[in-house]
Amino acid sequence: MSKIFRNDGSVWLYEKESENDPDPVFDEETLEGGLAELITGDFTYGYDDIAWENLRVKTYREAGMKTQEKGLVITLPDGSEYQVSIKRTR
Repeated sequence: MSKIFRNDGSVWLYEKESENDPDPVFDEETLEGGLAELITGDFTYGYDDIAWENLRVKTYREAGMKTQEKGLVITLPDGSEYQVSIKRTR
């Protein structure tokens, strides 16, 4: 288990195959693949090293968003934030 120490004193934990591997980069593609793995249970996407316990997840309502839509606000340890909207299409 490797660690990245943040300015606010908290720690971001993540898995590395070796010490020579670069630090992970969280972006839209990483989040997309990781969520697909969590939902399907199919860990062939290649994102099984994400330490999900490092993320803060709130519903739109819990986050204080003024919307009737349903969804989640996902905050990463570096403070970046993503929104996942949930909308029934059929």
